[in-house]
Amino acid sequence: MGETVAEILRFLSDYFGEDFKSYSLSLAEKRVAERVAQLRLPDPAQYYQLLQSDQGEPAYLSRMLRIRFSSFFRDPLQFELLRSQITSSLLPVLSQVGFLRAWSAACAGGEEACSLAIIIDETLQLLDAHPKVQIFATDVAEDALAEGRAGYYGRGSLAGVNLKQLDTYFTAEGNGYRVAPKLLSMISYCRHDLLDPHTFAPPESLFGGFDLISCRNFLMYLDPQAYLRVFDNLFRALNPGGVLLLGKAESVPERYHQHLVRIYECGNLYRKQQAGRC
Repeated sequence: MGETVAEILRFLSDYFGEDFKSYSLSLAEKRVAERVAQLRLPDPAQYYQLLQSDQGEPAYLSRMLRIRFSSFFRDPLQFELLRSQITSSLLPVLSQVGFLRAWSAACAGGEEACSLAIIIDETLQLLDAHPKVQIFATDVAEDALAEGRAGYYGRGSLAGVNLKQLDTYFTAEGNGYRVAPKLLSMISYCRHDLLDPHTFAPPESLFGGFDLISCRNFLMYLDPQAYLRVFDNLFRALNPGGVLLLGKAESVPERYHQHLVRIYECGNLYRKQQAGRC
């Protein structure tokens, strides 16, 4: 099965002009097996033939590989720990330069970017601070970015939002809620492929230089070489003293252990050392 799935990943890379070969082979095997079962095909080889003949199937499989699940304040403890870092370490420094730049990488439909905007805005109001906030939310999928720009979410994705936040930052509309314009004005949604070898940060950000980067539950789906390559770019884009958030199943590569210090024993937040400037 492994060789057939590797061929499928090469086909998708050629078909879309994007890097699917860097995805974990074990992940790809699971997704292909799921699709083979759904279509009641005898084996992956038959599915590969279908993939080449059915114009809609490559897009379907690409969505399965690019698992897009998110919700507001997913892993609440992580956000509370981040809130304390914004208060204690980021804002005192950023108040001197007048702006805060954050990057929500592989943002899916924008739930995480909005969650970041909420805790940043709440902290600014609490401290009566007024830096300009720029949150760059990026994904490779245009439909995900369109969802983020629209700022409309079903009730299920807002389970982590408390009542005060719901009243302050959302308006009920139909069967869901629309994000307040104030939050949307803090976020720039733009397409960026984390696996693109020609850029290390969203082009709209011009030069990277982020005080906060959140890249959660994307690295875990890559093969080891791609994991390290993407991590190199995240590290390069993070300002000295900046904070990096990773997913629960993700870790800092050994080469960066002396440059990224884990902030808490629990949670997966790291601070880039001043001496780690690249």
